[in-house]
Amino acid sequence: MAVPKKKKSSSRSGMRRGSNGSFDANFPNVTTDKTTGEFKLPHHISVDGYYNGKKVVADKKKKSVEEK
Repeated sequence: MAVPKKKKSSSRSGMRRGSNGSFDANFPNVTTDKTTGEFKLPHHISVDGYYNGKKVVADKKKKSVEEK
């Protein structure tokens, strides 16, 4: 009976699995934000600080180099 001489690495196994189209990246819980149009998880604040169409997190002001 044929037995592999060395263990197949997880990277190699992943390359084999990913190349034939059997792995489908399906994320049913990811939605798009109404105001920004970015992808986000439901019941989470978007990257820009919006939740349910309203701005809930204020933007931080960037310090310029001249203030030093």
